[in-house]
Amino acid sequence: MLIRLEVPEGLHRNAADVAAAGYEHTGETLINLAIRSVGLENLTNTDILDVGCGVRFAMTIINRQIPIKSYTGIEVHRPIIDFLQEHVAAYDIRFRFAHWNVHNQMYNPEGVQLSSQDKLPIDGLFDLIWLFSVFTHQNPKDSLALLRILRNYIRKNGRLFFSAFIDDDLESYEDRSEDETGLAGYYGRRYMRLLIEEAGWKIEALHAKDPENYIQHYFVCSPH
Repeated sequence: MLIRLEVPEGLHRNAADVAAAGYEHTGETLINLAIRSVGLENLTNTDILDVGCGVRFAMTIINRQIPIKSYTGIEVHRPIIDFLQEHVAAYDIRFRFAHWNVHNQMYNPEGVQLSSQDKLPIDGLFDLIWLFSVFTHQNPKDSLALLRILRNYIRKNGRLFFSAFIDDDLESYEDRSEDETGLAGYYGRRYMRLLIEEAGWKIEALHAKDPENYIQHYFVCSPH
């Protein structure tokens, strides 16, 4: 079991304010938020799936010694997966990582369209699936496809936790990125609810944006 992980700065991709607050501090804050939000005391008996994992949460779990049963990370940016497989999964059986070759304008522009996919590059069922700053960068077509795919990987009593840009004044969806790449996709509350329910999920809670700006609006869902 690893007790320390040092990550090259070039693999971090969090916003400047998050980096300034500290990767592990913000990582632990968000992990604890997810734990509380889904009604758990800790992650000791929890199989976690992190889609769009980056490096922050693996580093936080190891360096802050947060107990978990298992952690599976999926990522479109190949260098992150190569690093985590070599420096984490090879030494700690609690962790596994997989590259998902789907399109991302910034990190995997040559990948296939997410909406053409029907499964993840891993197998198994999970107690907790979380996604931080993933749906914030997805158009509705891809968001619906991803929600449907994730539905096949959750245990009966499991929970889905994810963040999204929500604007109550919107009827549906609006791309607010400067170059219209979908990297700042805002959803109306009702429209996101329809997507979630169409994909086979039941919304347990919707929480407002974190005032410290570590997370946008976030949903807690259960399989319907």
